Amino acid sequence: MKRQDELGVGGSIILTIVFAVMAVFTYQTDSSGEGNPLAWIPGVGVIAGIIMTIIAAINASNKSAREEQQKNFAKSITHDSSFGNGDLKLYFNSSDKKVTICATTTSGTSEKVIDNFEQRKSVETDNHIVSLDSSNNKVLRVKNNNGSIAFEECCINDELKKKGIEVKPSTPTIKSFNDYAFVTDDTNEFVAVVTPSKIHVLQYSDIVSISYEENGSDVFNKSLGGAVVGGLLFGGVGAIVGGNTAKAKQNKEVRNMSIKILLKSTSDSTIILKIYEVGKDGSVLETKKDADRMHYEGLMKEVSGIKDIFSIIIDIVDKNIAMQKSAPVTPLLSSASVADELTKLAKLKESGILSEEEFNAQKSKLLNL
Repeated sequence: MKRQDELGVGGSIILTIVFAVMAVFTYQTDSSGEGNPLAWIPGVGVIAGIIMTIIAAINASNKSAREEQQKNFAKSITHDSSFGNGDLKLYFNSSDKKVTICATTTSGTSEKVIDNFEQRKSVETDNHIVSLDSSNNKVLRVKNNNGSIAFEECCINDELKKKGIEVKPSTPTIKSFNDYAFVTDDTNEFVAVVTPSKIHVLQYSDIVSISYEENGSDVFNKSLGGAVVGGLLFGGVGAIVGGNTAKAKQNKEVRNMSIKILLKSTSDSTIILKIYEVGKDGSVLETKKDADRMHYEGLMKEVSGIKDIFSIIIDIVDKNIAMQKSAPVTPLLSSASVADELTKLAKLKESGILSEEEFNAQKSKLLNL
């Protein structure tokens, strides 16, 4: 979740007018007739407001120029659907099974064509567009990197085949939170975690636990076959948001927020999803401030969304393990036992107790055992 600090042209103009009125009022209320020396304070605000208005107008003009470039580009190619914004847009051609990516700057456009890709659903993260081709089980992550196109394409089927999994027909879903996207498939029991640097394809059974950390301390933890730690304090997964939001109304300083996914792997044992980090200037989220509190509450909703996904996955794996433990075990017959049983069946057939059809059916069962 990006923080929105820009006022825009309208907001900057209103702010300038407010400071101007304050400056005039401060000057006129001086009884000495020489003018209030403190009038320079709102005067500085007027100058700052004018500068902000100019900057906002330039940004609005650049945005409009990029949107116009996208409109012109859209007219130049064949496509039946699109997804994105003025900075970055994906144009899908279902008949040719390809997607054309267009990234814009104020000076021009760049494009890239990806073949054999059929869009089913696309989402926006904070800095990327992620598109899912559920027909071919492919994921595409794209970013406008100052006018150049940065992308990664991942074939989920190929990754699953490496794990020895035969993929069944299914309908995966895709969701986005913060700068991450998540493709889940309950039929084949896999999740693709799309981060800014890598696309991780995991089996549900690969996941050991999910935890949320704030300022380096665990707030919530749910593990495979274990109890929920932290959630009970607030009444469950969803209620953590309410509990932390209530605390946010007090004076709370937040320096970092992250989610940790622990895996059954020695080579790649942990995936860290950074939700918030303190600014380069050392500033922290102070929830006593209205703007900071609203930003924190929005981040906590994203945290809850991600935790819900992996909490459900862990529940599915726990259920599968319980079913395997409770399943009846069919005893295996030794070669000698099978031979004895076949001899008995042959005698029953010879004596006319079993028909040819019944004999063959029982024989087949024994050989399968």
